[in-house]
Amino acid sequence: MKKLMLLAVLVLALGSVIPAQERQVKTLTLTDVIEQVLKNNLDLQIEMSNPEIADALWSKSKAIFIPQLALSFNSSSTTTPSSSVFTGADVEKADSGSLSFTLSQRLLSGGSLDVVLDNSRNSTNSRFSQINPRYNSMLRFNLTQPLLKNFGLTVTKRNIIIARNNRDRSLSALRQRVIDLIYQAEEAYWNLVHAHQNLAVKEKSLQLAKDLLKQNEVQVRVGVSAPMDILTAQAEVAAREGEALQARSLIQAYEENLRRILNISQAPEDILPQDTPAFRPRQTDFNGFLETALEQRPDIEQVRLELKSKNIDVRYFRNQSLPNLQLTASYYTRGLSGTPQDVDFDLLPSGSTPGSIGGNLSDSLRDALKRLYENYSIGLQLSIPVVNTSARADLVQARLSLEQSLLTLKKVESTIYSEVKQIIMDLETNAKIVDATRISRELADQKLAAEQKKLAVGLSTNYQVLQYQRDFANAQIAELKSLIDYNLALSRVDKVLGVTLETHNIEFSEFLDEKK
Repeated sequence: MKKLMLLAVLVLALGSVIPAQERQVKTLTLTDVIEQVLKNNLDLQIEMSNPEIADALWSKSKAIFIPQLALSFNSSSTTTPSSSVFTGADVEKADSGSLSFTLSQRLLSGGSLDVVLDNSRNSTNSRFSQINPRYNSMLRFNLTQPLLKNFGLTVTKRNIIIARNNRDRSLSALRQRVIDLIYQAEEAYWNLVHAHQNLAVKEKSLQLAKDLLKQNEVQVRVGVSAPMDILTAQAEVAAREGEALQARSLIQAYEENLRRILNISQAPEDILPQDTPAFRPRQTDFNGFLETALEQRPDIEQVRLELKSKNIDVRYFRNQSLPNLQLTASYYTRGLSGTPQDVDFDLLPSGSTPGSIGGNLSDSLRDALKRLYENYSIGLQLSIPVVNTSARADLVQARLSLEQSLLTLKKVESTIYSEVKQIIMDLETNAKIVDATRISRELADQKLAAEQKKLAVGLSTNYQVLQYQRDFANAQIAELKSLIDYNLALSRVDKVLGVTLETHNIEFSEFLDEKK
């Protein structure tokens, strides 16, 4: 009895301290909590960078089809001592310069096309140079096209397709993270709601015990009841004071968990949940739920994207095992111009005097563009490895990886099937429990009211009334807990089906835009 009295004094002392440390209170609805968790959660902020990284890698992989322009300039001057009469000078001096433009384009078929425009100028002091200075221009088209290995759209765009799939997988993983985070926030919120309601029930039960204690004290003073009734009521008050203290501690624990999720641990205000759990009937349809889950779940979408990438790998490495047959083709035109010089051709055979071509660099370039002097070449090159061990090993590995992805897809589908069955059973069971606890609470209330009337006319005892008070409090707590469990079951339904965002009217694309 002394221990019970000491506990009661301790609880009362703590109760007197708590109001002295009054803090500001911040009321939050479930919608407020979800908005704040999507805005402030640190784990989500870390996850947000992954799609941006994957998108940058995708853009990088697409850069192979961007045309590349190259510019080349060269200038040189040489001085050569004469060693032959055909040098045309005692000391031959020559100056040259060139300017070249090259435009390269990767083709979807796997080949490459280069367009080259080359211009050069050459001058010399040799008296045998008929055109001095001399201008040369050339317009060249070079085509290299694989016909077996490295041929085709799939091979050429493999890295682009895989990078795009990785970007989509990263977005799907982020969507899954948002869904999980919303469920965590809902669970933390409803647990805090239950803790507050539990405290309210405990305090009401404590007040009933105190009222009965006062009533017993009056009855003992007038000689109606025995002093033992006071001791029994005091013990019950002390016990319920302890339960109320535990309920306050539970509120602090659940509140701190919600603060951690919302990233507001340092905020000075206490959190007071505003929403109360309600029973919202929901029709269950296994086939409909299963179809929705298979279409909407981010985890199965990630596996399907991985399967697409594995299929691309198999096709790519199958192509890499083929012989390397390449087609090369070239088409080019030339232009020549310059300043004609008088040359003594007495040493040359009769009739071999070359003609003269006059003009400047623009004339040479014009002739090249007009295709006055056309040239072309075409060829095939075949390369066959004696033993293609590496390519075969890569193909075997790609096929095995594809089989693993297929098995993973079947596993995820099986998991979804089981989870859909389970959430339907949980939802239906929790709905029945809500109904059962409601009836239990109503009956406990009726029993307590009847027992209090019996006590008033001396047909019952304090012990019976206290027991019925405790039964009524437990019935209230059980009903509140069943409503919380039912609402969490509804949240799990949305999570398992992958429709949490739709339920809370959150557009994923708009959410991404807001975060950018």
